[in-house]
Parts: sequence; structure tokens; C-alpha cells
Amino acid sequence: MLSQLAGFQGGMLKATASGDSLLTPATIVNAVDAVDTVTVDKIHAGVVQYTAFSAGRNLTTDTAANIIAAFPEMDIGDSIMFCVSLQAAFAGTWVAGTGVTLAGRPTTPASSFSLVVIKKLTATTVEWRVL
Repeated sequence: MLSQLAGFQGGMLKATASGDSLLTPATIVNAVDAVDTVTVDKIHAGVVQYTAFSAGRNLTTDTAANIIAAFPEMDIGDSIMFCVSLQAAFAGTWVAGTGVTLAGRPTTPASSFSLVVIKKLTATTVEWRVL
């Protein structure tokens, strides 16, 4: 994973250039008032924003198999991180998909955000830690 960070080229430091950054997220806006599954396309984007909740909603993780398949460069112990934002005044409660272990906060608070760290635990399981 280190070789993919800005400033590193094949494990060697390189001079940074205009446009280099550690995070270059896109935002996926979900304006649907319903439960949702946080799929790998949303994780890849870097930021998921929920704007239309009229009550607390469950947010289910994608399955470990899908996450591991989407990030084949991850070794056991490697992590990725993305952001989940709740614009509405209602919380999102995390629900684990198959092969996913939840850790950290059980919810993303209303009108707030959480950083989510996904760590590859084994060849078939991941940890979904909500900060």
C-alpha cells in the first residue's frame, strides 16, 4: 500500500508535484430516504454523503468477499479509509455484511460524519472500524 501514496514511487521517495495528495476523494450523494448498503463503489469514491434520512437508518457494509475482490492489492493487515457523512438530523446504525466484523462506534451520529477504516484480517474477512 505504501507505494501507492503520493510522494512514493516504488518504495522510494520522490518529489511531490502539483496535484499530488494522499486523498483525492469523490463524493457519492445518496438522497434516498431508506436503508442502504455501503458497496465497494461507494468505498472507492472516498466520501459517501446521506442527505434525505427522515428517521434513523441502517447502513449495511458490503460483504468481505466483495471488499477483498475490489482491493486485490491489500495484504493481510493492510487498511483503507473513507468518510461517511450524514447531513440529516438522524443517525445511521452500522450492520455487518457477511465476513465483516464491526468495531468502534456502532453508529454514525446525526448531522455528523465518521471515518471508516477497513482492515483485511484474513484472506476472507475484514474489520470495519467506525471512528
